[in-house]
Amino acid sequence: MIKIRQGALLAFVLVGCGSDAPPVASVAKDVTLIDSSLARLQNVSLIRAGDKFTLAGYDSGQVQWGRLSLDGVLTPEVPFALSRTDGGPMPVFAATQKSTPGDQLIAIAVTNSATTSGGYDLTATAQTLGAASPAAPIVLKSFPAGTDLSTVQIAAGAAASGTLGYVAWGIRVPGIPISYLTLPADAITAAAPSTMLDRSVPADVPKWDCLASANRSTGFSLSAVSVNPSGASSDFQTAEVSETGDTIFMTYPLTVMVESCRIVGSPDPTGNYYMAMQGSMQGNSAIDFATYYPPPPPDLQADGTVTTYHPVLPAAVFGDPLSMPRPAWVTSAGGDVVIGLARKSGPQVFRYTYNAIPHGSTLTLRSGNGDSGPVAAWVGDDAAYITYTDSVKSNGTTSVRRYFMRIESPASLP
Repeated sequence: MIKIRQGALLAFVLVGCGSDAPPVASVAKDVTLIDSSLARLQNVSLIRAGDKFTLAGYDSGQVQWGRLSLDGVLTPEVPFALSRTDGGPMPVFAATQKSTPGDQLIAIAVTNSATTSGGYDLTATAQTLGAASPAAPIVLKSFPAGTDLSTVQIAAGAAASGTLGYVAWGIRVPGIPISYLTLPADAITAAAPSTMLDRSVPADVPKWDCLASANRSTGFSLSAVSVNPSGASSDFQTAEVSETGDTIFMTYPLTVMVESCRIVGSPDPTGNYYMAMQGSMQGNSAIDFATYYPPPPPDLQADGTVTTYHPVLPAAVFGDPLSMPRPAWVTSAGGDVVIGLARKSGPQVFRYTYNAIPHGSTLTLRSGNGDSGPVAAWVGDDAAYITYTDSVKSNGTTSVRRYFMRIESPASLP
């Protein structure tokens, strides 16, 4: 079922809250992970799978991964080699259940095809906790010879229960939708892929971009950004899939154009859905947010509304559009919206009332020397879990540390 939401626009300028205002959120847990080659990786995936997270990354032809408890205890696994084709997307990661929830990692990559001359394969390589080596790769999808790898996008993740993973892929050319597939143990499945965004569009217009996994406290979700039929703004598209396979396709029309694929989304228990993004309108760039409000009962089949706010944090706050940070997570706090931004000086957390008025004082997370790395985040119903690296200089040497934090945003501030 596809539901189209109507958008509205309200514009606000940034009004800073005084430093004596209460912090927008609190750091309920702050752990420096044990030093390891995995912890030192700049770019990682943080995947909720059962009662722990799976932390996974790729560098120099090797996959590093491990299980991370909610208390910040990281148990690295044996790394393994993974080939990928230069010019294609970086490998992505899913988690699934071999014996217990989340005990198996599945690494997905695009490789040169072993069977089709000039073609490419989407392969899945599974490794189980405690295993010395992974299983042989499985081909999930073959791309024909001549495929432009720069147009191929892949994303992956896991159902929050950790009982199955998923992968999504697509080629950004007109007429080809996004495909996705659930991944049970060993990535062995006889199921045919499902599709998303296969509605007709003009022949010369690619219909989507920014394929990514999306936050969801149960089941799993994937998302993409498409151009609104008006041509002047973006739609945020999601497929929400339960663990029994029930799927709802949602379209959230925004009134800004999404820039740089920098968009995150998160549902809350009330049925609202929050989005944060780098948005632009009439040449003006900003960090913006949008909120979907479901229809009131009993008419739950009616369309809800999406309200977009621009500019929330104008580009001038950060110096210029090229210096704008990446939205790393978004979550609700009572009637407020809380946005986490990945900044080199240390991630920052901002909070706004439903109508984009700043609320509380900005929370800046720790960084020893102002050289923080990318933020990986997962948002649950009660908190956001985040992790990032930090380059710390001491006595003439530089070390890389990885922090793991639980960020809680109270429903109301003092």
